[in-house]
Amino acid sequence: MSGASPSSPRQPPAGISVDPADLARYDSHAGTLSGDIVGAAKTHLAGNLSLPGNLFGDLGRESGLHDSLADHLDRMHTHVHSVAGSVHDLGQSVATAKNDYEYDEHEFGETFRRILG
Repeated sequence: MSGASPSSPRQPPAGISVDPADLARYDSHAGTLSGDIVGAAKTHLAGNLSLPGNLFGDLGRESGLHDSLADHLDRMHTHVHSVAGSVHDLGQSVATAKNDYEYDEHEFGETFRRILG
């Protein structure tokens, strides 16, 4: 199936269409989501970043299990914060695109109005 059927309630416009309000909402939601991810990391991961040295006893220390698990927890914590940063950055990029679109819309509109007199 290609495209929407004639009975679809909302047909996509021809060409490129941008709704700045949608972009602003996306940026806002991305910021909230980023904060939620950081909050979850602080709530659920931060308390587990350091493991007691005797957690797995001598066998855990000698086998490397303790160090391996500690390293894994540190990488997971770093990765979660990286994901939160990426979500935030994506929201900022969308906000920049919104601002660029609004600027271009205004500038090109002014140019066309001058040309058309």
